[in-house]
Amino acid sequence: MPSQFFGLNTAYTGLLNANAALNTTANNISNAETKGYSRQQVVSQASEALRVFTTYGCAGAGVDTIAIERIHDEFYDSKYWHNNTKTGEYQMKEYYMLQIEDYFKDDSTIEGFSKVFQQMMDALAEVKKNPASDSTKSQFVGFAGNLCEYFRSMASSMEQVQKDVNSEIKLKIDEINSLASEIATLNKQINVIELSGSKANELRDKRSLLLDQLSAVVEIDAQEYPIVDTNDPDRETGGHQFILKIAGGLTLVDTDDYNTLACIARTSEEKVNQSDIDGLYDVYWITNKNTGALGDKFNLYNASLGGELEGLIQMRDGNNSENFTGIVTAVSSTSEPVGSKNEGCKKITVAVTEDYLKDMDKCKLSNTGGVITLGNEEFYYTDWTYNRDASGNVTYDFWIDESKNNQVLSGTVK
Repeated sequence: MPSQFFGLNTAYTGLLNANAALNTTANNISNAETKGYSRQQVVSQASEALRVFTTYGCAGAGVDTIAIERIHDEFYDSKYWHNNTKTGEYQMKEYYMLQIEDYFKDDSTIEGFSKVFQQMMDALAEVKKNPASDSTKSQFVGFAGNLCEYFRSMASSMEQVQKDVNSEIKLKIDEINSLASEIATLNKQINVIELSGSKANELRDKRSLLLDQLSAVVEIDAQEYPIVDTNDPDRETGGHQFILKIAGGLTLVDTDDYNTLACIARTSEEKVNQSDIDGLYDVYWITNKNTGALGDKFNLYNASLGGELEGLIQMRDGNNSENFTGIVTAVSSTSEPVGSKNEGCKKITVAVTEDYLKDMDKCKLSNTGGVITLGNEEFYYTDWTYNRDASGNVTYDFWIDESKNNQVLSGTVK
């Protein structure tokens, strides 16, 4: 028969459990307005019963308070991240589209294109009525100058929008790097605490809040796996491997290690579209954080990019998907001779079928040289020409600068 102290100890465990539940409830209430906080609950179970060798067999030994855990469903995290990614993308598009709409505003309060153009046409009608009058001709020239100034001003405004978007792309890349560093640090702190048997609830909440923030910038996917003791697979170590991927499967964070990105400005010979301003950013992975050595290019046109970053890229580079696509039908076997315009370059011929590529009014190829993609490789060209035969078939000739490419042209590239 157990002593009376056994009964007192059983009641004591109940008081401890109730006290833990009361403190947890108080913590939940006090954090009701805390952003990112997850409600917590006490996890308890009956203590192992004591065998007392009597007719009733065993005596209950009270309650064990196992842990205080977050009430958090990772399924809803993934749903929120997906929708937050879409929200971030369209918020960016809305913000800059409203700016562009303001530039094109044309009503009673702002003298836009229709009014400036109509003034010029009215002046032209007066010239037709009285072609000998110097004053009517002078007035027409003045209104024509106003129309030219309107186009110059509009072009300058559009360039400024592209410049602003380009600068914000760099800010978003910096934000991705900063969040990756913070998440990796939290992963390490969480593992240190949970390997000792405790629950790092507040740190996990902080990490979830950072993931929410990152999901607005770029599409993310986060998975956590328990670390297994190979000598005793059934033992719970408490440690976890946390993998964070962005843009459709590119690893950004692996537990306490993380990758970073860098923005590199294009030179004038690396333009994609003819109207691009100088210095637009391409993004590269950094292979060495100490030296800043660059690795592979980060694909900004990935269909799974998502978030504010995708919205910014589409606003900066968007062209209604009218990208240059075609089939390389011929590659010169020799380079252009010394002293020629495209010295050292090889000429390739590309056949195109899209209507927008056959119309030179819609051509966006850079006139200072640029970059095209052949197969899965990027090639730098210094010059190009447009060819159209009597049947309406269109080809382009490009002069490829092999010194700037990672791949040598040989044979037919498609």
